[in-house]
Amino acid sequence: MKIVIVEGNHEADYIIDMYKSSKNDLIVINSDIETCQYLSAKNDIPVIHGHPTKEDDLVSAGVNGADLFITLSEDDMDNYVACKTAKELCGVKRCIAMVINPKNVRNFKELGIDSVLCSTYILGQRIKDEAKTKETISSVTMENNEVVMLEIIITADKELCGKSLSETNISDIASISCVYRHHKAIIPNGMTVISDQDKLFVVTTKENEEKVVEIFQRTK
Repeated sequence: MKIVIVEGNHEADYIIDMYKSSKNDLIVINSDIETCQYLSAKNDIPVIHGHPTKEDDLVSAGVNGADLFITLSEDDMDNYVACKTAKELCGVKRCIAMVINPKNVRNFKELGIDSVLCSTYILGQRIKDEAKTKETISSVTMENNEVVMLEIIITADKELCGKSLSETNISDIASISCVYRHHKAIIPNGMTVISDQDKLFVVTTKENEEKVVEIFQRTK
């Protein structure tokens, strides 16, 4: 797989280290000559000095047709322009942009960037999740903050305890992918009955997360 990593310093170093041991074709581009030297010496790979927002620099670096393009600039607009240039002019298949401003997560996605990540946004969502859920519910957000996996422990006082999955009426907003009971994993069907102390793994969307949590927290 051809992977392009542009800009960044310690973030780029970490991602390079993550991918360089695999059989990937790594292309690393940085606009700061000292950072180029640091990354090259640290990881024993060539690092190209160039600006990722310029088509000529990307083409010269061999970016055309890359499978993955990751941009780590501290300037959100540079990340946006680099992704659009790589995608539209160099035929890159998938772009991932880091952003500083959490508001740009949604903005950049709406403007066509495949994946947009922001540490502040992810932290904020995690804090929100921790504040709104009880000890019986934890969550992991995946796939660009759109898909949520909820881990829910059912107790005897919950309204859904003793009901079959078909009776939960949540199929339009969520899917119970696994039931963990007495140290055994069960792949459920509509006839599976939810029991006290069952741990349910529920997949839903970020949009429906609060509604799903509310359903599973209802008491008898």
